[in-house]
Amino acid sequence: MNGEESFVEDCSVFVEIDPSGRYGRYDEILGKGASKTVYRAFDEYEGIEVAWNQVKLRNFTRNPEELEKFFREIHLLKTLNHQNIMKFYTSWVDTNNLSINFVTELFTSGTLRQ
Repeated sequence: MNGEESFVEDCSVFVEIDPSGRYGRYDEILGKGASKTVYRAFDEYEGIEVAWNQVKLRNFTRNPEELEKFFREIHLLKTLNHQNIMKFYTSWVDTNNLSINFVTELFTSGTLRQ
């Protein structure tokens, strides 16, 4: 099996791919809250696992101020660069699925609730 065949096999397990084609989302849920679901994903360029965060826009239909607050938080995350803060890679709005997606660094050692 050559590297190209391996890549094709790996891509077949993705249930969703970001608009750039760089990140592929698996069906495995890492965490779920009131408004956000976090999935395991893979960065094809760096060869590392990442966290794919998905927020359904229907969660904000009754409160546009909350949606604006959420977008401000996303913008803030994009600007932060510190060794003790989770890395933010990209974000986009998926109009077909009515969701906001963003990809961050993946931490597998547990949750902050422990």
